[in-house]
Amino acid sequence: MALSIVKGLLQHYVDSLVDEGVLNEQFSHIQTLRVEEPDFVEQLINTYCMNVEAVLSELTSCINLSHVDYSQLAVLARQVEDRSSGIGAERVRLACGDLIQACDQMHTKK
Repeated sequence: MALSIVKGLLQHYVDSLVDEGVLNEQFSHIQTLRVEEPDFVEQLINTYCMNVEAVLSELTSCINLSHVDYSQLAVLARQVEDRSSGIGAERVRLACGDLIQACDQMHTKK
């Protein structure tokens, strides 16, 4: 019984994140795959977090250089955007779009 309560709470939390625009329906779809492969969602999220953390670290290093290469920043932001789109991390995807646009504008001002 406790397990069903926890599962219900988790689903309610995920639903609220979708409602708030933090996640999108792609994440909800990925969750449905848990029935076939129980560890799939956990592995996918862990891989996403590790990959995005590495790209964000590289992005931070690029920003801290004396001469910022905005085209490289846009490339890195697109990597995060693509990974976020695949997992349903909607708010991260949207933030990356804003960063890409800002980088493109700064690159053209040079």
